Amino acid sequence: MRAIGFVMTHAGFPVAPRGAIHAPPRQDMSMKLQDLDLHLLRAFDALLRERHVTRAAERLGMSQSSMSVSLAKLRDLFGDELLMRSGSGWMPTELALVLWPRVQDAIGALERVLEAPSFDAATATTTFRLIVIDYIDLLMMPAVMRRIRQEAPGVKLHVLQTNPHHFGEMMAAGELDLALTYFPGAPDYLKGRKLFSDRFLGLCASSHPVLSQTLDVAGFCALPHVTIELDAAQIYNVQIDAALEPHGLRRRVRMIKPSFLALPFVLETSDMVASVPARLARRMTRMATVSLFDIPLELPLFDVRMLWHPRTDHSPAHEWLRGLMLACAREA
Repeated sequence: MRAIGFVMTHAGFPVAPRGAIHAPPRQDMSMKLQDLDLHLLRAFDALLRERHVTRAAERLGMSQSSMSVSLAKLRDLFGDELLMRSGSGWMPTELALVLWPRVQDAIGALERVLEAPSFDAATATTTFRLIVIDYIDLLMMPAVMRRIRQEAPGVKLHVLQTNPHHFGEMMAAGELDLALTYFPGAPDYLKGRKLFSDRFLGLCASSHPVLSQTLDVAGFCALPHVTIELDAAQIYNVQIDAALEPHGLRRRVRMIKPSFLALPFVLETSDMVASVPARLARRMTRMATVSLFDIPLELPLFDVRMLWHPRTDHSPAHEWLRGLMLACAREA
């Protein structure tokens, strides 16, 4: 299988200068690109990721000498050093960085061609890599794993902890298959589908006096609050803070947590309150002695979405996974 026709544009990154090997004319390069097979594409990608021959070889499960041979072939094909030694290790040339995203696209295209035309969940041993925000993790993943146990016992999920601002890059690099998130700043090039909409409710100990009071905005702000502050959860704070801004008020925050996980157990023995996505808040009333109350603010609904890279849009395995997530979202 051959990959041809890379388009080269200036990437604008600080990189090593062109190497001593002189780049061939454009028509000569096009002819040489016909000799770039999937093995060399993967070697190129691994070398650019690792910036180190030994680590690139380990990434692909090959020997260092074989990777060195691949690098020599790539240098000959492109008429460029591609990787050059620097004081801190290896640095890619400008041409290498220009070609890299095209190589990644070519790998994805070839893998789709070579992929089996169907996906048998019952016998599959696929590992899917996901980012799942903890709110969605608590809400959906028990049902997801129950369905996988029933339908695809050999399938494994690897849930990654990473900065949500980077998941687009990880998907483009083939390091991430799916993101379940309500992060609003996802890259436009990703494919997506809404899983469900949600809103915020107040949550507190079932013995809290606020449950028997008529609460206004000032009274809500005066209560001691627990907030969840995580990069991916800023929509949660931004929405509430934006709704309070016209009133010139802010919540009195007593505790900040990075996760929803222990929240109901913190609340049930304290006088603090929290603003929690409604579906999760209802689930928490079954986990601890906590109760719900309405927040006296006009807060918009927010969407929980499933995001993936266009490269996997027609993959039978990924289509199965997305269908499973949609089914579990309906149960959430």
